[in-house]
Amino acid sequence: MIKKQFPSVQTLSSLTAAFDRLTGAASVAALTLAAALTPTLPALAQSQSGPLPPIRVEAPPEKPRTAPQAKPKPVASEARSASGAQKLPPIDVGGARRSARVVPTTRAPVGVAAPAVQGVPGDHPLFPATALGRGPTDVVGYFAGRTSTATKTNTPIIDIPQSITILTKQQLQDRNSIDISRALQYVPGVTVAQGEGNRDQITIRGQDTTADFYTDGIRDDAQYYRDLYNIEAVEVLKGPNALIFGRGGGGGIVNRVTKKADGERLRSITVSSGSFGRKRLTVDVGDAINDTLAVRLNGLYEQSYSYRDFFKLERYGVNPTITWHPLEKTFITLSYEHFRDRRTADRGIPSVGGFVFGGSSIYPGYPSPAPIDAFFGVGNPSVEAVNYSKVDLNRAALALDHTTDFGLNIRNQFVYADYEKRYQNTFPDQGLGFVTTLLNPVARTVTPAGIVRLDGYVNSSPRQNIFNQTDLVYKWQMTPDIRHTVMFGAEVGNQISDDNRDLSCFNVSCRTQRVTTPFWTPTAYFPVVFANPNRRRHTNLDLAAGYVQDQIEVTRYFDVIAGVRFDRFDLKYTGFDTGPTDFRGQLRRVDNVWSPRFGLVFKPIEILSVYGSYSRSFLPVAGDQFNVLFPTVANLAPQSFQNVEVGFKAQLLPALLLTGALYQLNRSNQQLTVNATTAILADTRTQGGELGLVGNVTDRWEVSLGYGYQDARVVRTDRTPTLRTPFFTDVGKTNPSVPRNTFSFWNKYDISSFFDAGPGVLGVGAGVVYNSKFYPAIDNVVVVPGYARVDGAVFVRLSENVSGQLNVENLAGARYYASAHNNNNIMPGAPRSAYVTVNARF
Repeated sequence: MIKKQFPSVQTLSSLTAAFDRLTGAASVAALTLAAALTPTLPALAQSQSGPLPPIRVEAPPEKPRTAPQAKPKPVASEARSASGAQKLPPIDVGGARRSARVVPTTRAPVGVAAPAVQGVPGDHPLFPATALGRGPTDVVGYFAGRTSTATKTNTPIIDIPQSITILTKQQLQDRNSIDISRALQYVPGVTVAQGEGNRDQITIRGQDTTADFYTDGIRDDAQYYRDLYNIEAVEVLKGPNALIFGRGGGGGIVNRVTKKADGERLRSITVSSGSFGRKRLTVDVGDAINDTLAVRLNGLYEQSYSYRDFFKLERYGVNPTITWHPLEKTFITLSYEHFRDRRTADRGIPSVGGFVFGGSSIYPGYPSPAPIDAFFGVGNPSVEAVNYSKVDLNRAALALDHTTDFGLNIRNQFVYADYEKRYQNTFPDQGLGFVTTLLNPVARTVTPAGIVRLDGYVNSSPRQNIFNQTDLVYKWQMTPDIRHTVMFGAEVGNQISDDNRDLSCFNVSCRTQRVTTPFWTPTAYFPVVFANPNRRRHTNLDLAAGYVQDQIEVTRYFDVIAGVRFDRFDLKYTGFDTGPTDFRGQLRRVDNVWSPRFGLVFKPIEILSVYGSYSRSFLPVAGDQFNVLFPTVANLAPQSFQNVEVGFKAQLLPALLLTGALYQLNRSNQQLTVNATTAILADTRTQGGELGLVGNVTDRWEVSLGYGYQDARVVRTDRTPTLRTPFFTDVGKTNPSVPRNTFSFWNKYDISSFFDAGPGVLGVGAGVVYNSKFYPAIDNVVVVPGYARVDGAVFVRLSENVSGQLNVENLAGARYYASAHNNNNIMPGAPRSAYVTVNARF
């Protein structure tokens, strides 16, 4: 068994020194930016757009510690002004003890109505967002001031000792991010993988995952493509954190925050069309029925094509939600979603070339020079009939939020989700003409130059999830200078899954499982059936967890967060496999794991925090989809993730946040797939850093900038050199789908004043996404080149209730490769694409 890797003193010293250099440079940049902007703000206040709203900086008075008294409930007529606009009470985002935390203010974003600070306690007299679910609050445009996802308590971002990227609704709309993969392209430290053309798959801080997805803080781990039609925000939390989320999440997690029935009157229809036959319609309708009941309905229909030959997509979704407010401090929300997705399964193009000696790449291969629209696969009777991916999701969620008279907040969430997932595909499974030697540790069958070999299978993986999660939060003052926010809770769940696969057959006897086709005609029309049983797997997972966390405010300068979680992971596995594993039988594996978390935040001034943290997570040997459990691995210890991180956060302006972090993430007992028949057990280490800037630079200029550096490598493996391969080693090889450098920068600027128009009438947007080269497999034999893509947008408000935007992706028409699944499933990036979106409110 491989030993766990812990950070050494030298490593921590080097991280500290690098952090000092990073914070020094960031501080100089922050002071320079603040100095440049300070004289600008008064001028902006006197511009033709009118004065800026005042910024409240005084701290509210300390409230006497007396028993809370019930307040009369406001009637619906008092909740809104004569014009129908929501009246917001005074906003306190700093707390009674802290000094002068400023309230964000901003000009109206282009093309939409003026924003209000969303989700602050008391933002809606009847249905406050903090009582309706977790997610970001204090939201203004691209900026979010708080979130409850990272700690399960509504905490200022600046007080959380963890890297967090929040994509607000405004960001998602402005960049035309309609699904998870598009949204995450602008997140530093995150790489979007191909997912074999049938699912969302990402790599965070060097850790590949198909399961670390959540909806409103509850696990959403089936393998499918997630749409954002009913989503308020997307949160990416970096680093392992089993205390909040349980197993997995080694590199981080992605949480989607759904739109709630919050009492706001909504009548919105959005239509989008453009390149490759996109036709997309979404609706968002909501209102308060009375003082105690609110409803909301989100809907989607889309039919689109692609720059890839034969691709077709059709999906629709409907998501009604109800909020019931029977008592002053009691909120009950009920939500149901039905989502259906049908698309062509497309796994891209193969690689070509490369020289391998002794298992190591001397000269790497590259993606083949195939046209970006070429489909490599079988199309008999049609490509869409042979290659497809489909999912049907039915999800119901019930949440109760109640605060007692003595201040204890009780929140319970119950979720039932049923996923019917099936996909069938054919794809290239070998490169074109690899040059190898006899010293290669794994024998390779190489197809002749100009010939492509095709393989295929059909896979069915239905899943049923049931989760119940209860959290209790209580705030109390220990001394005048020490305050506690204690959270403790429990989670129980059951997940029942099947994983059934049949391989392709190209003749009646089913002896031919693969075929070849010329490279210049990659779409073959051989008769094919999927009648060769490969595996039948059934899993029944029971999980139970208990956790406790304490957030301690020690004077105005220090915050401490500490907690621990205990998980019991009980997996019953039934398998009937043929092929390399050849396992038939039943196994049971029980893991009992403790996961700690500790963080320290120092705030020398109110707008700046410096933090250090340690966190840990685990992943049972059955994998992130818990569907691989064989006798050869059943006795291994769970994979372990350990993260040490230091960083800073600076709120340079009321709605502008600068962040930075350095980290080291160690992972032990990781199973890495080398090829179809070989896997290794390895320890890996990721060292890296991140910088981010998000929010309003001025009242006309919004930005979202992120840079990530990652060095993810194998540090130990169970595969050793042999007499045939005396110089071979896995140590030092780079993890798959991990570019060393990632950079993104999106700008949105209101240019209305240049045309003597009112604020928010006309705006422009521009962005760039850069990824350096990466390896699609752990053998590092093939290189996917880096790329830079430029995007642009124009925003216009046609009337008070109608707005539109034009988004152009890959404005310069760059040819690039966006993602990969392995050496021979590489996806070309889209050419220049344009989309028009019109939003109407009634």
